[in-house]
Amino acid sequence: MSTFTPDHLASILRRLLPIGVTRVAVAFSGGLDSTVLLTALARVRAANGLDLRALHVNHGLQAAASSWAEHCRRVAAALHVPFEQLVVKVRALELGVEAAARRARYDALAQALSDNEALLTAHHADDQLETMLLALARGAGVIGLSAMPAVQPFACGLLVRPLLDFTRSDLERWARAEGLGWVEDPMNELITLDRSFLRREIVARLRARFPSIARTAARSARHLQEASELLDDLAQLDLDTVRVEAALDVERLRSLSAARRRNVLRRWLRDFGVRAPSSARLAGIDHDMLAAKHDRMPCTEVDGVQVRRHRRLLYCVPRLPPVPSEPIEWRTNAELPLPGGLGALELVPEMGVGLSAVRLPRQLHVMFRRGGEMLKAAGEKHRRSLKKRLQEANVLPWWRGRLPLIYANGRLVAVGDLWIDADFAARANEPSLRLVWKDKPAIYAFGSAGSEDGPVDE
Repeated sequence: MSTFTPDHLASILRRLLPIGVTRVAVAFSGGLDSTVLLTALARVRAANGLDLRALHVNHGLQAAASSWAEHCRRVAAALHVPFEQLVVKVRALELGVEAAARRARYDALAQALSDNEALLTAHHADDQLETMLLALARGAGVIGLSAMPAVQPFACGLLVRPLLDFTRSDLERWARAEGLGWVEDPMNELITLDRSFLRREIVARLRARFPSIARTAARSARHLQEASELLDDLAQLDLDTVRVEAALDVERLRSLSAARRRNVLRRWLRDFGVRAPSSARLAGIDHDMLAAKHDRMPCTEVDGVQVRRHRRLLYCVPRLPPVPSEPIEWRTNAELPLPGGLGALELVPEMGVGLSAVRLPRQLHVMFRRGGEMLKAAGEKHRRSLKKRLQEANVLPWWRGRLPLIYANGRLVAVGDLWIDADFAARANEPSLRLVWKDKPAIYAFGSAGSEDGPVDE
């Protein structure tokens, strides 16, 4: 690790940025670290073909927030760097001020980022050490302990941390030699905040005993990142063997060791945007889903989704809200939005396809299953129960009570876009209305998971 210079920074960026990525935005708080980053980049941008701009997030948490924003504007103007202020509202709620401010900041930066643009943050080796200690305090696994990667996907571009090879002392030494000025956030001194407590009470003592601890911790983080990549590679290999479309095969999962099952479950859930569950939560999912008998349908919630088992497959689905018990009026000349993220219904004029425009009244009602529904579909001789139809069609049990049932004058005339009652089906060359279910959820079971069925809601 060498002394910080703008040329050294430029060489790091050439290594980190993919070929063709020349647009970079600095997350510019006005503090020491981001001031060094922005100033150094401004000096090497022309020689390296960089299109540089500064993004300042105003959290409004401090009385001096407006004056800090103005300071950042002046610094950017002096460097001839385009500047944009992003004003956010921090809603702490259950997250706490630190986490809520971080989420609001990154949400705003993500929205401001352009396609194929890299967001550069000024995290350095000391930040990496603090992040690892925080992860250790939370009992994190390999991914958490690997702390912050130098490059990762972010919004429609990349998040790049080019200063991880330098300590704060390296940056401050260069800033003072260059006569730079910066702002100090008093919240950094509040030991009631976890990161500030670690910085003042723990890291300072560690550095006194082990002067190079930030640099060695950064090296350990890189080792852990490699280990995390290997675990991810193994998870992908296992996922390829146990996956059935977007679901997981229970029997194939059972053939893996417990550690590999948990590893593949983490990866599978991440593909659905689910944050990594705790070890205890993951072990619970593993046990509940795999130990259940084949005719049971266990369900567990994690981070806003539901993990469900049906027959021999595991599914990850959105949390399903209840459907209304009262009928929903539908005028056939307008699209009908359905509740609970179920999409929308629309009737499209056709000829001889779908519902008869002649026999269908102008106003319909949409309801959801109550049990006992019967339907004689077009081309059939007898009425059959909707329950049996749904089983035979391999509609997943948790969707069976959420299919829109279309009624005319109290008569069931259609079940979503699946079946039409024979008495309301359009004849050849007859004006008709084709029922379209827009944004229809994935209601069918994946693959061929066996013929036996579990208990079904009537």
